[in-house]
Amino acid sequence: MASNGWRGEGAANVRTQLHRALGLREAIGIGVGGTIGGGIFVLVGGAAGLAGPAALLAFGLAFLASLLIALPYAELACRYPEAGGGYAFARSVLGRRWGFLMGWVFWGAYLFVSGYVTLGFGGYLHALTGIPVPAGALGLIAACAAVNVAGVRLSGQVQFAVITLAVAGLVGFGAIGLPHVDADNFKPFMPTGPAGILSATLLTFLAFGGFDMVAAAGEEVENPQRNLPLAILLTLAIVLGIYLLVAFVALGTMDWQGLGASGAPLRDAADRFLGPAGSAVVAIIAVLTTAATANAVLVVTSRISFAMARDDLLPGRLARINAATGAPTVAILVSAALMALVALAGSVHISTSIGGFLYVLHFIPPLVVLMKLRRRGGNATGFRMPLARLLLPLAFAMSLALLLSSGAIGIAGGAAWLAVGLLADRVRR
Repeated sequence: MASNGWRGEGAANVRTQLHRALGLREAIGIGVGGTIGGGIFVLVGGAAGLAGPAALLAFGLAFLASLLIALPYAELACRYPEAGGGYAFARSVLGRRWGFLMGWVFWGAYLFVSGYVTLGFGGYLHALTGIPVPAGALGLIAACAAVNVAGVRLSGQVQFAVITLAVAGLVGFGAIGLPHVDADNFKPFMPTGPAGILSATLLTFLAFGGFDMVAAAGEEVENPQRNLPLAILLTLAIVLGIYLLVAFVALGTMDWQGLGASGAPLRDAADRFLGPAGSAVVAIIAVLTTAATANAVLVVTSRISFAMARDDLLPGRLARINAATGAPTVAILVSAALMALVALAGSVHISTSIGGFLYVLHFIPPLVVLMKLRRRGGNATGFRMPLARLLLPLAFAMSLALLLSSGAIGIAGGAAWLAVGLLADRVRR
């Protein structure tokens, strides 16, 4: 394999091992921060517009799908606590070619998903300050790049502080709003029928995306056999409780059509029972939380490209690590630039459709990996998925259903990204 052209001059002399600098708290911060921001502050409106009050069912279905996939992910993260998450799993077991495709899909998924996060941040910032949405999105990406270049420990500490504030604000929103819920807002409960619920489930599945970010940073997590599965499963548990509370209050205090059409859905819902001052506080929390999500997205995209470059599957300069900070600086800056291009496209619908398709697709190879490992036998180190013979087929079935629900735009855009990756792989070889 002709790989020298991809490594870059002097790449072989650069240290490419990341520091284990993230404890359980910081790992949960990356997982919860990567999940809550876009999901509850941006996608809750889109899910309401697709399914009406039955968006609550979509959140429940998405949680079940996420749990089915999180269990094998937790086992694999213990077996392969390396940078890149699912990419590392596929490359180690299925080989370099499948590893490249898995990494390419994984990278693309989060690059496209970043669009709804950064534009959601821009929408809430615009509601507060009047700053244009694209300018706010680009400013956020630049700030996240600066924090990540400074080092992963600082990034993890900032992440945990912001998410602690955001979780407190969301719980407060739910607790204060519960007495104001109007049962009439839930009638009719399924205005768009089962098809609307299925479409909303893909969006809400994206809202649970984040547990895999923990695995992607697995090489930087301390005591990975204990902390990785705990961080993955605790991320889902924390997020489920917050989502159900906040979505119930939002749907119960505002009609579903208005919620679906809003660019800042939770701010508009808060205005109904907290007034202008309260809605401004919610918007501030939304700005902070979507910023934390964007930071987590940049962590995972840069670590995927770093891991692929270290394995000679992408240009070697992406595997360079700053000796002073321990951060993969080039990978961070390249991923930030690509996130900026997605934000400049300016379409939440397109980014969620393509990102959703790729995001679901990237879970299928790890499921294949675990099936193969289980057939080989042997004892796994650390966490072991229960009832694998029953739950793995269910995870496959749920993944295929979600792929179909991504629609023509998602399938076409995802196929185009795959085609670019296949061409790049052919050039590399």
